[in-house]
Amino acid sequence: MKMTKNITLLILIYIISSCSSQENFKEYYYQIGTKKEVQIYKYIDKNNSKNIEYWKITTNPKTNKILTESFTNDFRLYNIFEEELKTDGAELIRYADFEVNENGQNVRIDATIVDKYVYKWNDNNKYIYSVKYANTKYGNEQFTKERTKSSFDNITVNGNKYSTLKFKDEYEIKSLENDQNYEFYQFTYYAKKIGMVKYERYYPDGTTIELELTEILTEKEFDELKEKASR
Repeated sequence: MKMTKNITLLILIYIISSCSSQENFKEYYYQIGTKKEVQIYKYIDKNNSKNIEYWKITTNPKTNKILTESFTNDFRLYNIFEEELKTDGAELIRYADFEVNENGQNVRIDATIVDKYVYKWNDNNKYIYSVKYANTKYGNEQFTKERTKSSFDNITVNGNKYSTLKFKDEYEIKSLENDQNYEFYQFTYYAKKIGMVKYERYYPDGTTIELELTEILTEKEFDELKEKASR
């Protein structure tokens, strides 16, 4: 009887420990509150101050979805990335790129989702998301991102100290029409209750991008910036 109680206690401790670990992973991702919210994350490349990105992040508790619309420094929309939060993590449900054609138009390229795992609440193994699309210049391609949890790190970004969860992300862009492919990798840092605060990206030619969070804007502030830039 005593042994049965001990076994039951061990199982309970394991379950509680697993749930705690799962919550710890989830705490570092973008948070969904009690009402729909729009925030714009402004990132600047530490190595090139002219390289600025704005990520417009919309969280919706009714649908349990996160929509990220990414803009360049001149406020051109270049990517749409939508996720749905599940019991075990965030899954990709919509992906689209935008490219400027020869007429200066911002052309939308919708992708077909092949693999869907963006961020898992409790998984130390490698997982991936991948999409297929028709590139206007290079034909049919497949974009793949492989993610592996690396470590928990305390970092400082623009004077702010963050407790972060660090991942190694490996990227591949593969032509589906020939044997050509292009690979690069990065380290990505997610801070508690915030989401991504930094990534360090390394390209084969030696180029390094260190994109760091500088501020979080309201939708009104972002619209004012766009209006000012268009004058």
